[in-house]
Amino acid sequence: MWDDPFRRIRWFALFALALVLAANPVIAHRVLPAGKAGAGAGLSPRSAELQHWAFQPVRIVSLPPVKSAAWCVTPIDRFVLAALERRGMHPAPPADRRTLLRRVTYDLIGLPPSPDEIANFLADRRSNAYEKVVDRLLASPRYGERWARHWLDVAHYGDTHGYDKDKRRDHAWPYRDYVIRAFNEDRPYSRFVQEQVAGDVLFPNTPDGVTATGFLAAGPWDYVGNVELAEGTVEKEKTRLLDRDDMVSNVMATFNSVTIHCARCHDHKFDPIPQRDYYRLQAVFAGVERGDRPYGEPKNMAERTELDRREHDLTAARTALKQKIAAISSPEIAGFDREIADVASRRARLGQSELVYTVLPRAPRPIQILARGDVEKPAGLVGPGALSCLLSLPGGFDIAATSPEGERRAALAHWISSPSNPLTWRSIVNRIWAYHFGQGIVDTPNDFGRNGSRPSHPELLDWLARTFVDAEAGHVTRPQSKVENRKSKIDAPWACGQSLKRLHRVIVLSATYRQSTRIDPVYTTRDGDNRLLWRMNRQRLDAEGVRDAVLAVSGKLDLTMGGPGFDLFRFKDDHSPVYDYTAPGIADRPETWRRAVYAFTVRSVQNPFIECLDGADPNLPTPVRSTTLTALQALALLNDPFILRQSAFCAERLKREHSDPSGQISAAYELAFGRDPMPAEASNLIGFASKHGLAAACRLLFNANEFLFVD
Repeated sequence: MWDDPFRRIRWFALFALALVLAANPVIAHRVLPAGKAGAGAGLSPRSAELQHWAFQPVRIVSLPPVKSAAWCVTPIDRFVLAALERRGMHPAPPADRRTLLRRVTYDLIGLPPSPDEIANFLADRRSNAYEKVVDRLLASPRYGERWARHWLDVAHYGDTHGYDKDKRRDHAWPYRDYVIRAFNEDRPYSRFVQEQVAGDVLFPNTPDGVTATGFLAAGPWDYVGNVELAEGTVEKEKTRLLDRDDMVSNVMATFNSVTIHCARCHDHKFDPIPQRDYYRLQAVFAGVERGDRPYGEPKNMAERTELDRREHDLTAARTALKQKIAAISSPEIAGFDREIADVASRRARLGQSELVYTVLPRAPRPIQILARGDVEKPAGLVGPGALSCLLSLPGGFDIAATSPEGERRAALAHWISSPSNPLTWRSIVNRIWAYHFGQGIVDTPNDFGRNGSRPSHPELLDWLARTFVDAEAGHVTRPQSKVENRKSKIDAPWACGQSLKRLHRVIVLSATYRQSTRIDPVYTTRDGDNRLLWRMNRQRLDAEGVRDAVLAVSGKLDLTMGGPGFDLFRFKDDHSPVYDYTAPGIADRPETWRRAVYAFTVRSVQNPFIECLDGADPNLPTPVRSTTLTALQALALLNDPFILRQSAFCAERLKREHSDPSGQISAAYELAFGRDPMPAEASNLIGFASKHGLAAACRLLFNANEFLFVD
């Protein structure tokens, strides 16, 4: 039979399929009938789900035994050290105090430490000096600005719609300010989740109830498809499907690290997520649209919301009628016009209201499962629900299939924020860890499924999750030693009680975080990616961090918080931004010297300086930014108009504060690098400045690796 080439191909194909099915029982129980799936024979969907770590309940784990317990400062260190000792490895030496201060300051507030802060820390020889620095940084309003930038990356926030007509969203910024405020206030994470999914329903009489739901509308929005396409067309239905898909994907990827959108056309190929679950989540958002919505004074909120709903319904009915009749005007259309005008008049009598771009509640549309994701192939109605793959939490909601819009989102908010949802708590602690160490315990923060990575320290991930979600779960007995007590005295329990600031504190106080970035050639051959954390990872400043640090060093950083974002561009028409630095009033406006998180973010054309330095694409969720090193970056850091202007300001600052070249160069090193120059460095830069000018010397410092990277 082997002489037949087609038969050989068929046998090899069957053999390959058998290997795949044996390796992945989840695929096996979907592809083959029960009892014929090889290694997966007889597996039910529930039992197959148990095989993947992410969908299992968070475990209660004990601290592992270690030989060098004296090195450990927080329980985190026990897990890291145990993994190293099993492989005959040891941690790197601790970073020096100056390096550690620069590291933790950039990590927590995204700005360099000032010379005074450096001097004070180096002079403070108390055992808790570093802890006091950490507490000071966590209490700074700059902390919320720094960590909001990370969150806005994941939420793919932007101040324009994107797509073909990239129109402005002049009222998106209140959501950005909400995120900053929530981080600074250290809002409990479950409340933070609930506010963003259903704050207008669960907390209607609070200032942030409506504003927080800007998260759901943060992504791109097709103006042409949603506004200009006629009702009742296939293309209109496709537009609405994609709009809901963005909301569903944004919620599930951000809060649960699940690629739910892979189940839009068929059952998920790798994770135990049936297509039905995807459309149940679509049903949650079947009654929302996007647009500007009033917020602020609770006394008028209900009336304003009702008037907005009435105007929407009248406008939709008028549009539908207009499409059916040929007459330019008719008594029926005139009647709609009078009612719409009356609604506008009643709204005007309420006075001006602040607006936020967010979700607009509407009557839920029926949601069908779509064969192959095709809107022309409905395959059965579904009601609202969530994932069915969690053993610790039911996927169905205890609400009617015909429940109103707000009730659906409230149910999902409670499902996500439940202490029994393992995805939620593993996801957030992994994100925080990733930003501190440059990579997560799971280095695919938006995908905990089978296509994602496995945890490098699974017990540590679960310990962090339990420590974070529970006010008691993280309270463990620490091993005591004289060496450890000399290093630090931390008497507070390790439990975080959903406080992100406490979670940061546990991480940055650890000996693991305080390691140097020293390279060990032998360990590099064993663990080149440093997944085991035998040293600290060196990280480059993100694009916004570079811009903010330049402003801080030049002395021009404006720390004004909140409000509408500043423009770094001009519009050629209503949706075509042009970054023309030669245009009058663009590059030299002091209001543009605020922190970069307050910049007006355009989706279609990114700021060239931010884009060159690997800024996040606001069209896409960005859980991990790419880090590249290119010649264009060096050219931008030498020649961009922003750098030229700030270098001149930096030179003016140095001349004001120091009259002699030696003092100017020493101050420049202290501001940019956090240290004094070595004699050869000072001599070389003084000579360069005397020949090319002090501003040119500042440009060199801004382009140095020591300025751009944090050890």
